[in-house]
Amino acid sequence: MRPMTNDPPISLTSNRDRLRRYVPWIGAALLVGLFAATTNWPKMWAAVQQAAIVPFVLGLLAITLVVWLYDSLCLMWLVRRTLGTTGQTGGDGLRDLAPLKAASYLINMLNYHAAALGMAYLLGKRKQVPFLQAAGALALLSYMDILTVTAMSMAGVWLAPDFFGPYPALQTWLKTVAALVFGGALTSVLLLQSRIELPLLKKLREFAPLRPLAALTPLRMLEGLALRAGLLAMYTGSVWLLVQAFDMKPDFGRLCVAMPIITVVGTLPISVSGIGSTQVLMRSFYAPFVVDGRDPAAVVDAFSTLYIVCGALCRLAVAAPFFRSIASELRGRQP
Repeated sequence: MRPMTNDPPISLTSNRDRLRRYVPWIGAALLVGLFAATTNWPKMWAAVQQAAIVPFVLGLLAITLVVWLYDSLCLMWLVRRTLGTTGQTGGDGLRDLAPLKAASYLINMLNYHAAALGMAYLLGKRKQVPFLQAAGALALLSYMDILTVTAMSMAGVWLAPDFFGPYPALQTWLKTVAALVFGGALTSVLLLQSRIELPLLKKLREFAPLRPLAALTPLRMLEGLALRAGLLAMYTGSVWLLVQAFDMKPDFGRLCVAMPIITVVGTLPISVSGIGSTQVLMRSFYAPFVVDGRDPAAVVDAFSTLYIVCGALCRLAVAAPFFRSIASELRGRQP
């Protein structure tokens, strides 16, 4: 018989959590290693030297500030439309939510989903609603983002039909996925908003994570999609402007297809801030923008590296003034 001890049992859940914590760093190391091994560093440095660095950095900082304020307005819309009639009133103004959105940028650089859960925790505390309901509201925002990037991909396919080149099957697959995504979204909203009193639908409407979706009418859903489309359009327009600092000639239709794919890959928990993963994609997607005879991969690598590094520094600058008060609130202290 084994002697009795006071050692705690091994937790499979904690092991899985630990693994998930390390996966982004392991993935980032592997992807950065692949990127570094396949980069022509002398040509990349030459592209950096030829670029208009000061306008690039100032433009990126201005874009970061505009996107932060716009994204905060989207968050304000979401909280008021889905949590505004439940729990505690107030706490849903721009002054309340803009600091929260800014502070989330620090966590967002490590893991997009962890940042969303952190915001959900504080929103639940502020509004006095269950955590799952607040998490459901932010998940709804991510859901609308999925619909938005799908719609933008379809617009890009129409504007740049040659994007997939010799891969027409891939284009057909994208259209099929888009039809399924939109069909599922429309069906779910209509069923949750309908007066059908099926037992399953009643339970779904009362399920905390789905309450925010049930609170939106189809018209409000379209309103939210329009807001998120504006945000993605900002990202696309900013890339269209910023690549020109590296003497690239962007094609807007091609960007409309590329940006949604890059955005989704950048949010996957396989790297830190999309380092490596999005850079490899940019090599393929942005190469046609280099039309002056330089090595396309080297020019795109120069742009993507500065875009990610300087973008992270700009977000840190936005987050820094608010992080201390948000951290105090997370610890349960009065901010």
